[in-house]
Amino acid sequence: MHLQALDTIHVSSVSSENITTGQHFEIDDLAGKSLIERGLAIEVDGPPTAKAEPAPEPDAPETNEAAEQPPIANNAGANTRTKVG
Repeated sequence: MHLQALDTIHVSSVSSENITTGQHFEIDDLAGKSLIERGLAIEVDGPPTAKAEPAPEPDAPETNEAAEQPPIANNAGANTRTKVG
């Protein structure tokens, strides 16, 4: 049974750590029904799905970041950004 915690709980058969509010976990049916009856968890359809990473922009030209950055001046007005060569 897949559940979502409604409060911070400790279920030693699931984890040695506390289960925090909103965390999804799996537990046997009998213990899960007990948690639901006590108002500590709700049943969910299954484990949470991982959010997909955003796709990188296609054909993004590679640029030299140092060339695009404006020069940095110190208090005397001298350019402190130097090219290491």
